[in-house]
Formats: sequence, structure tokens, C-alpha cells
Amino acid sequence: MSRSVTAALIVFMTAWLPWPGAAARATEVTAELAAPRIRAGAPLTVQGRIGPGARLVVVVASEETFSAPDARGPRERDRLASMFGETAIPPVYYIVTDSPRMFAEPRGVSKGKWFPPFRYRVRINKIKPWEEIPPAARSLLGPVRSADQWKMLVFAHEDKFGVNTVSKEKPVGGGNARMVLSDQDADPEPWNRGVHVSLDKTTGEYAVTMTPNRNLAPGSVLGVYVNGRKAGTVTIQGRGYYFARGGTYMHPLVVFAGAFLIGVMFVIVGAAGGLFTAAFQIVVIGTQGIVGVNAANVVKPTNLFLTIFSPVTGVWTYFKERRLAWPVALCFVAGILIGSFWIGPVYSARFLPMKAYKFYLGFFCLILCVKLWMESTRRGMEKKKGIKAIVQKYDRAVKRAKAEGRAAEMGSVRIQGFRPGGIDFTFWGERFRANPLALFLGGIAIGCIASAFGVGGGFMLVPFMTSVMGFPMYLAVPVSLCGTFATSVGGVARYVLMGYPPDWPMAALIAAGAILGGKVGPRIQKRLPEIFLKRCLALV
Repeated sequence: MSRSVTAALIVFMTAWLPWPGAAARATEVTAELAAPRIRAGAPLTVQGRIGPGARLVVVVASEETFSAPDARGPRERDRLASMFGETAIPPVYYIVTDSPRMFAEPRGVSKGKWFPPFRYRVRINKIKPWEEIPPAARSLLGPVRSADQWKMLVFAHEDKFGVNTVSKEKPVGGGNARMVLSDQDADPEPWNRGVHVSLDKTTGEYAVTMTPNRNLAPGSVLGVYVNGRKAGTVTIQGRGYYFARGGTYMHPLVVFAGAFLIGVMFVIVGAAGGLFTAAFQIVVIGTQGIVGVNAANVVKPTNLFLTIFSPVTGVWTYFKERRLAWPVALCFVAGILIGSFWIGPVYSARFLPMKAYKFYLGFFCLILCVKLWMESTRRGMEKKKGIKAIVQKYDRAVKRAKAEGRAAEMGSVRIQGFRPGGIDFTFWGERFRANPLALFLGGIAIGCIASAFGVGGGFMLVPFMTSVMGFPMYLAVPVSLCGTFATSVGGVARYVLMGYPPDWPMAALIAAGAILGGKVGPRIQKRLPEIFLKRCLALV
């Protein structure tokens, strides 16, 4: 063999050294996967032998890579392209090692906004910059070979937008997504839970067990690398029904049952069905969306699909009974459609990703909790009795009018005038006047806010009609139902046209469950004390 060939072989074999100073060459690395297929949420195990004294770096990464042009969400595509160009990374990526401090350093950081409990401290595994990782260690990172790839991976695991758009790995304790892992006994950090790394430095024998993201889609293929050498692949098998657009496993009956309870709660509270549904999607179902679409841009249109159907029956009933002031509804709905179609979803997709969405959703839920608790106090119940007395007085008037034969004439909305300056109408002998411009502008504002959060807006619609427009409840409710329907239709249409359709099977189950719950809710409400119901809902 010539001297030049011998030198080339020496350089080639030296390049495969597991770490500076290690005696073992890459030819000594062996690896065996425990199984070629695992169920989603089940542990993955690899074992074998490396050179004695060498350090161990096992990389588990998706075979299919992702880059900004692959993103199905237009807003996500633009933002990622501006930051990383066409850099491609495996969206699923874990480093399991006996030397985690080579790649990351644990530290405490502040998260959230404002003040406690909205701002809090968490412990994270801060990933080191590419420049601080030893060159020999960089060669062990499997499909990741450049600083640009590493930078994008750090963003996908540490920035909340990156987590909810690319890695889809649930953050640990409100911190970062898992990426650099080690043995839970040797390094008892929260992100190492369920990770086992055993390494005999003398013989080089090792065994590694870790559990990838439990919501990986059926058919996903993961490559496994040991000290830079590919050991094989593992294919993910489904563990039940998979909502493809929502990116999560959940039994359809659980979705239906949860939506049924939301329908019941909606009847008791009188609004906030969208808030309940959003919380249900995030906390229980675990909606996270497909890679390349921020999770919030799947949650919001799916929520709106629920509020499309829930008001339909009520609106049709009020229309048949001529209890709907249609000119008022027309002006209000016109504004709502502009807000919910042209404004709300456009700015929401850009400026309300999952991080901000969850924060404000929690804030609104906290307000709702306080509201429900206040309504269950003695003072709140006395106020409720006053409202009920007004309704009962109205019901008695209806009964008398029917007995006297005046119901057909007085029990319907009669339009007296419909002009740009005002809408005049009568209902049950009372005269009302509405300002079309106020209705239109109020509709724009409410439609914008409600569609941005993916809710029907009932918690804003009824107060606007009663407090701002001065309508009694029996006139406010029919118009508010029209507003909810318009918000939902406009919002869903816009989200779909922008490239953010809901998870259709999930949306259908949620809508069906909520409609049935809305029919059963009144019966449950009659059988249980109102104080008990409202305090239970406040705690939920």
C-alpha cells in the first residue's frame, strides 16, 4: 500500500473518533434497536457498544426535514423564511447523552407578563450556541451539521412561537421543549423524566431509553444515531384516533362528551361557550396543529365552527315568531362581518400565536371565574332575582295578551321606520329607537375581537345590546344570536381562505356535542341549585 493511501486512511479513521482523546474508532460503535416499530407515546430503546472511555451521544430525529417553504401557514412561512431562509431541520430532534453540559446548561428564568401569578420563575435547559460546542461534539449530531441548522433548532425548542409551530414538543413546566436529555437518576431535572442512560466506561456497553413526543403522527419515521453513526430507524404506530389537523390523539367520544358538558355550561352561564371550548381544546384534547402551523391557528377556527351551529335554532325560532328586529340585526351583522372577516383573523394569525393566545385566554377565564363567583353571592343572587322578576312580568303580559286576542298584533316586532338616522320599531306596546351607525361600529369592534380569539363573542354581544344600545333582554338576545352566527361564519370563512382551516372531524364532534348539551342543559339547571352550579363552574 502506498504512503499516500495509508495517510488518507489514517485521516479518515481519525475523523470518526467519538471524542478528543478517546481511543475507540467509529468502527467499534455498534447499536441495536429494541423494536423497529413503537406506539406513539411508548419508549424507544437502543443498546450496543462504543469505544471504552468514550462519551455517548444518541440522537433521535425525524427522517423528514422541515424548512420555511414547507410551512402550510402563510404567516408562519413568512416569519420563518425571514429568520432562517431555506434552512432545513428535523422538527423532531433529541440528544440523549451522558454529558449534557456539552450542549446545554440548566438555569432559572422568568416567564410570562406583568406580575405574579402572570409572571413566574421556571427552570429550563438552556441550549448552548453552536460556537460553544466542541468541534468534535458537533460531528456527533446526526443530520444536524451546520450552525444555521442548530440556530433554527434552538428557536424551535426555546422560543414559544418555534415550539408551537415547528417542534410541537410540549414545554416542560412552562419552560422549553425537550431537546438535550440525560439519565433521570444521574441528573434529576424535570426534562429528564423517563430517560435512562447507562454506560460502562470500561467496556463501552450502553443502553438508552427515552420517549419521543406522544403525539407523533402514525407513520412518522425517526432515525437513531449513535456517536454520529446511523443505527437504524423506528416507525411510529398510532395509539387510537388521530386528529390530523389538530395533531393529537384523542378518542372521538371524549371530544363529544367534553363538548356536551360545554353545551350544558353554556346554558347555565349564558355565554362564554367559546372560552370553555378553547380551554378544552388546549388542556384536554391537546390540540397542537401540524408542523408549520402555529397551534393557535388551528384552535381558533375549530372553536368558531362550534358557534356557527349553536345559535341557528334560536335565531330561526325568533324569526318565525317575529321577535327579531331585523333592521337592527342587519346593521349589527354588517359591522360584525367586516370585523370578523377583514380584520380579526388577519391580525390574529400574525400577532396572536399560541403563547399570547393562552395568556389572554387564561386572563379572560380568570375574569369569568370572578364573575361567576360574584353572581353566586347573596348580592349577586338578589340582582338575579330582580332580572327574573322583570322576565316574569313580561311573561304574564304575554299570557294576558294571548287571552285577550292581542298577541298576534303586540307579540311581534313592528318596524316603524328604517333610515340612516335611526331605526324605529315597537314590541309589546313599547317604542324603541336604535342608531344604525352605533350598531355598525360596535359590530366591527366586537367581530374583530371575537374572531381574533376564535369565540362567538356572546360575553360582549349581550352587554353591548343591553348597556350600550339600551335594549331589554328579550330584544337583546335575538340580535346577539345573529351576531354570534355572523362572527362565526365570517371568522371561519376568513381563516379557511387564509390557509387555516379547522380540524373538520374535531369541529363536527364539538358542534354536535355542544348542540346536544344545549338541549339537555336547561333540564339539569332546573334540578340543581344555581349557587352550586355557578361555584362549580367558577372553580373549573
